[in-house]
Amino acid sequence: MTLPQRLLTLPGMRSVARTALGFCFFFTLLGPLACGNRYRPMAAHDVAAAADPNATYAMVMDTLKTDKYELVDQDAAAHAVRVRSHIDQHDPTRVSFIMLQVDGAAVHLSASGYLVHPDGTIHKSLDSELASLQKSLSKRLASGGPPPPPGPPPAGLPPAPSAPPGSLPIAWSEPAYDPSVWGHGNFTCLPVKLAAEDQSQLTLKLSNGENADVLLSLAYAPELCRSPGECKLAGGCPALGIGDPERVSRLAGRLSKNEIGSQATLLLKGQPVALVDLSKHGSIAQAMTEIKH
Repeated sequence: MTLPQRLLTLPGMRSVARTALGFCFFFTLLGPLACGNRYRPMAAHDVAAAADPNATYAMVMDTLKTDKYELVDQDAAAHAVRVRSHIDQHDPTRVSFIMLQVDGAAVHLSASGYLVHPDGTIHKSLDSELASLQKSLSKRLASGGPPPPPGPPPAGLPPAPSAPPGSLPIAWSEPAYDPSVWGHGNFTCLPVKLAAEDQSQLTLKLSNGENADVLLSLAYAPELCRSPGECKLAGGCPALGIGDPERVSRLAGRLSKNEIGSQATLLLKGQPVALVDLSKHGSIAQAMTEIKH
């Protein structure tokens, strides 16, 4: 006789087991939140599209307008757009995103933010929203029809505040060529020319619209950000410093809890200049690792 079988022979244990099973059955009838796992591996949400990526992207934007999505950012040249999920859309602490990318003859849908765990699992509510948007987009692409005329984004998708026309440069990460001078870990490199004296006027806007409470600085050095495949600027590209250990630790904690997305926008005098992946910045990545352990 196994241990569970012996336990069931004890007085009262059979009624306890029946009661527990009854409650589980009862809550299962109420909904999947009680006895099931709310997070699942993220499924692929792809939609077949026409060969013309420009026409497909126009129909993607039209679908987002129809479904009343709030635009976060977009890269029209790369046929990519990111919108805020409808789930908890009025709660600034629970921000989830849906990304759409036109790639050849397909549109790829993915998600990030509050309802996506670091291990890649996604809350079933957000996964269901992805599936619903996938269905809407499939119908729109299948129906064809003339795309919206060229011009600014549809009225239902206002551009991000102060966003310049076209796409923003994307920062990359790489280690210093001389760790004995700069230490180990990855530096965030900016593919834009910024004057060192302007560093006091830099701000970092988080995915939820807040300004990050961190200290920002710029560094130009022969050992930093000299990857020939990434830096096209004469004289090299600047490295972005994100400092103050306590503030960095708080920011890393919010990233670990998915309270904010990893993508932030670097602003100079209030104007966007580059997109930055916070999770790849050396001091933030290290702080996130320490939090997990």
